[in-house]
Amino acid sequence: MIYSILLEPRNHALHAREYLALSAWFKRRKHELGLNQELSGDPMDPHNAFNRAYESLCKEAESKWKFDRKYWPSPLQLTHAFFQMKDPIRLDKFTA
Repeated sequence: MIYSILLEPRNHALHAREYLALSAWFKRRKHELGLNQELSGDPMDPHNAFNRAYESLCKEAESKWKFDRKYWPSPLQLTHAFFQMKDPIRLDKFTA
């Protein structure tokens, strides 16, 4: 089963909690590994330690979520959580 958004598309509170958990997990793992995006050099350098860790940490997170939560996050969610970006599923509140 892929991310719960497919099973419960209107359960925005669940999606927000899951994304926060995923973001927190990435933040903790990067801290444990001594990775700091701000001090790690050229962000466009594929050999940069931070960028090299991206793929392996995404695979680790995917495996953990499959085992612990019985689903896997989408590539978009993994990317956003790794780079600590806003939740890609979050509802935007537009005002005119």
